[in-house]
Amino acid sequence: MHTLLARDYPATPWKNGGGTTRQILISPPDATLDDFDYRISMASVASDGPFSHFAGVDRQLLLLDGNGLLLVRGDGSHSLLDVHSHPLAFAGEEPISSRLQDGPVLDFNVMTRRNRYQQQVESFELHGVRQLQSSDEVLLVMLAAGKALEVRREDGRSCVLQPQDALLQQLAVSLTLTSTMPVRIIVVRLNRQSPE
Repeated sequence: MHTLLARDYPATPWKNGGGTTRQILISPPDATLDDFDYRISMASVASDGPFSHFAGVDRQLLLLDGNGLLLVRGDGSHSLLDVHSHPLAFAGEEPISSRLQDGPVLDFNVMTRRNRYQQQVESFELHGVRQLQSSDEVLLVMLAAGKALEVRREDGRSCVLQPQDALLQQLAVSLTLTSTMPVRIIVVRLNRQSPE
């Protein structure tokens, strides 16, 4: 159990130079944007423009804050994200442009190198108690919105997450999530792909 504090997330330039991103987790730890196995980050989007190109990478995107982001996909279809939307999955090499709907937004981005890792991303509201089981190689629990979230392991160890803090767990575990006020939580599960 390791707590990742929002104030410690390092800021790095976007791959296409169009802005900055705050990196929550990357593997290997010394990886760059060209050779990571997986990467989880947040980005502030203040203007319309194309997404960075990531060949061989699978992505999922959520909106943490803001009034909406319209994504124009490579096949001509449109996807409108708001803070209540389900994660949007797409290929990193797909040409996508974004259009702000009413001011800047903050997004949450999960990227995994195709054929190395697979990802599962979910977002849900909680007011009370919820059990979370994991046998995943990497489990990340983030407080996306709300004041505080208590996370307790079955061995009694616990922590309290503040907004945009995350819990990193890399062993099989049973967690109890508790909030006395409504919160929004993002759970990311990462597992290594089996060789074919």
